[in-house]
Amino acid sequence: MARNLLSRQKTIIDKFINDNTHSKDSFYRINSVFTEGRHGLDADDLPIEIWEKIEAINDTEILYQEVNRYMDDKCSDIVHS
Repeated sequence: MARNLLSRQKTIIDKFINDNTHSKDSFYRINSVFTEGRHGLDADDLPIEIWEKIEAINDTEILYQEVNRYMDDKCSDIVHS
């Protein structure tokens, strides 16, 4: 299934994920590479200001699901790379 997020939206999400990801070494110390010991990040973790930026670029009926799926894929790549 194609992701309908625009590259500007993905850039914002990617920055959020990068800002909330630690080095792989932290996985062995705290069992997570994400902030606060999370095992992944999703749309609910986005601050309202970031969500509003994403929404302002291109709001769709399924924006939440698209963002969630994109973030899940990115986090999975981080964990399994």
